[in-house]
Amino acid sequence: MKKVIYNQLTDKTPFGAVKDNESTIFRIKLDKNLFQKSIKLVIYNDIDPDNISEFEMNKSCSEGDYSFYEKTVGALTPSIYYYYFIIQFEHDTKYISQVNYEAEIVDYVFPWQMTVYSSEFSTPEWVKGGIMYQIFPDRFNRSTKFKPKNAMNESERKIHDNWNDIPNSPLDDPQYSAKDFFLGNLNGIIDKKEYFSDLNINLIYLNPIFESAENHRYSTSDFFKVDSYLGTNSIFNEMCKKFEKNDIHIILDGVFSHTGSDSIYFNKESRYNVIGAYNSMLSRYYPWYKFIEYPNYYESWWGFTNLPTLRKENEDYMDFIFNDETGVVGYWQNLGIKGWRLDVVDELPDIFIDNLRKSVKSKDNDAFIIGEVWEDASTKFSYGSRRRYLLGEQLDSVMNYPWKNAIISFVKNKDAILFKNKLSEIINNYPTPALDCMMNMLSTHDTERIITNLGIEVTDVKNEDRKNFRLSNEQYNRAKELQLFASFIQFTLPGIPSIYYGDEIGMQGFSDPFNRACFDENNIDEEILNHYIELSKLRNTNIESFKTGFKFGDTGKKYISYYRNDIFCVVNFSEKPIIIEEKNYCIWLFGNKFPYNTEYGIVIPPNSYTAIKINI
Repeated sequence: MKKVIYNQLTDKTPFGAVKDNESTIFRIKLDKNLFQKSIKLVIYNDIDPDNISEFEMNKSCSEGDYSFYEKTVGALTPSIYYYYFIIQFEHDTKYISQVNYEAEIVDYVFPWQMTVYSSEFSTPEWVKGGIMYQIFPDRFNRSTKFKPKNAMNESERKIHDNWNDIPNSPLDDPQYSAKDFFLGNLNGIIDKKEYFSDLNINLIYLNPIFESAENHRYSTSDFFKVDSYLGTNSIFNEMCKKFEKNDIHIILDGVFSHTGSDSIYFNKESRYNVIGAYNSMLSRYYPWYKFIEYPNYYESWWGFTNLPTLRKENEDYMDFIFNDETGVVGYWQNLGIKGWRLDVVDELPDIFIDNLRKSVKSKDNDAFIIGEVWEDASTKFSYGSRRRYLLGEQLDSVMNYPWKNAIISFVKNKDAILFKNKLSEIINNYPTPALDCMMNMLSTHDTERIITNLGIEVTDVKNEDRKNFRLSNEQYNRAKELQLFASFIQFTLPGIPSIYYGDEIGMQGFSDPFNRACFDENNIDEEILNHYIELSKLRNTNIESFKTGFKFGDTGKKYISYYRNDIFCVVNFSEKPIIIEEKNYCIWLFGNKFPYNTEYGIVIPPNSYTAIKINI
């Protein structure tokens, strides 16, 4: 018998993160035979760890082998808090801390986290329950309706004649600089409007579209201009209007931590009829950058000299981005976008993000702001402090890399207990408004494509072999089966599933640039595509169930179950059927195998995933 029982998801009310106008109730069970003198709850603020509050736990009742203790703590100001318990014996003091996700009586402190966020925090309703589609614009679709011309560095660009070429990389040229183009364009995206509707997409996230010297366009050359190879500002405005008629909204990649060296603002190559920071210390743009030894030595993003770093705190730069009448953010919102994905948001200081939210929301309070964070965003530390992305005054939500990694690990290794623990961390730490809008992806432009990741251990393939690598038939078929499981989980957890273009047709590829190949319409895996279409129908026809709300059901070594309101989801990697004691089976909605009802509960077949409507 365990000497202590405490679970942050079931023994703390409210469940998960807490609003700043709510009290919190903590409950803990102790073995009756411990004979402790007292038990105290200890809470401290992440910002001021020396400011500790202690609360005596009150015994409420006894039942069986356990005594129950609880304490109600009043409302706290928004911040990250940590807590643990002190148990005082006659001649000894111990701590109740979490050890491998379980509460244990130990000699040291390893606390639980409690996030307190602003009760004013709200996120856009139109995002919740929806589906995102991510597009790398140069590689999605090429329409002949648009003829590219007058690119700012035309002579340096290589144009692929064959849409199905493998993208160039350092394996082709040690001096590779991402200047090979396939001429995907905005008109090509417009032409796929019906395809997006078939997938029930309501949100398209575009990787950068601004003028740039490179195909990825993370090296911005002009914040106010669509790259000449993609289209024009008027075509972009037309695209936003056409998609909005189909309830499809566009968000753009906001790359505000650096520009290109080959840009109006830096102008290292002197292509622009503007005095850039590199050209003169008298330039308006000189104070925007961080020169070490002028002009050739300057701070750049991760040492890439084509990406000089900006001084985000510079008032003139912030006014350039956020000015109500002339700012970059407002300009693109006026053209029809519904929000921003912020590139490397951990490299943007708080003052910049604060001003960005103010600018974006003042123009459209329903606009969506999502940040690129690879870790748990609630505990992210950068710029010398704990970041406050999700406390209610900065981001709406973030990219959910922790769950991406957890899902992949689960379908590969079948450890449902570990998977549940990984899910629990984010569910506990993120405010509900942010949780409902998390960008849940399996692949992005920065990671291996999901089917490649599931087919092999990517670290086993040498870098020089990655360009031409393709899974064997056996590897592909096994990976495909796992992708169907992974996408089911992705589409049914809290947040919004994000499809990286081509994943839904079985495209393969290692990380950049091989994950950025062109959308291959000649090699569509119809089984995978139909699976995604049906998953999208599941969400769309039950959208209210998927907007918010989550509760774990029964979990075993190889299976997990959870509730999205009246939809009960089970993933069973066991080799034998399992029985879930759920008596409210109403109708089967989705899955690869058909469960059935008995007087004992629902029988879930082996190696299956299923969504069931229940009576509540």
